[in-house]
Amino acid sequence: MGQINDLSQGNLGDIWRAIRALQYATPQNNMAIGRGKGLSIYDGGSITIENGGLSVTGSATISGTLNADGVIDMSGTFTATGEVNLNGPTDINGPTTVAGNMTSTGTFTQNGPTDLNGITTVAGDTTVAGDFSVNGPMKTTSTLSVEGVTTLKNDLNVTTGKVNAGGMTIDPGLFGGSVQFSEGGYLSGTASGPQLTGPAGNSFVFTRSGKAGLQAAAIDLIGAVEVQGALKVTSPGTVTGVTPNVYMDSAGNLRKIN
Repeated sequence: MGQINDLSQGNLGDIWRAIRALQYATPQNNMAIGRGKGLSIYDGGSITIENGGLSVTGSATISGTLNADGVIDMSGTFTATGEVNLNGPTDINGPTTVAGNMTSTGTFTQNGPTDLNGITTVAGDTTVAGDFSVNGPMKTTSTLSVEGVTTLKNDLNVTTGKVNAGGMTIDPGLFGGSVQFSEGGYLSGTASGPQLTGPAGNSFVFTRSGKAGLQAAAIDLIGAVEVQGALKVTSPGTVTGVTPNVYMDSAGNLRKIN
């Protein structure tokens, strides 16, 4: 049976019902944008997301500034081809590889392994709580303070300067290399051989090619050379037909008899 239209009734009611449906409709809750220009926000407009989220499965291109006042959490790869400035504390808890230059003007804390393949400049304090490994040359032009135990498993080369250990000084430039003691005196390697010099600088023990000796400030001074304990001379050789020419007094001083 076909529908019979009552021509005495108008269609104005249907129009109002359609307008009301459009008034309360929320087509944005389930909408899609296909090819073409897409969605444009212009003339100072913006998109506000409240109690929701933004999900991007493709790519997001920002040619202006991205401002984030909250937490940025990412589990993928972060690639920056331009300059990266970190003005606050930076905590890195995992392995970090830097292939280019890195500059930090604030506090930099690293709790995990870090590979730095480029130039790194740190103008602020740097704290490393874990192992710090350097596989290449390391250079410091300022003071280096080591407050813990230091272990050297290879050579220590001092090309210029001195080595100070408490009051003792190792001076490579004094008499071919010397060890100076805090109470005076030094052990040096002279051109003639090793030499131990007393605090006054004019009495020393020396070794030369094929011999060793003692030299005092004044060889004719009584007690200039002192031996405490027994003095033994092995195989001194013998001589006959001479009178004694050496005398030892009660104090143990040796004198030559004229």
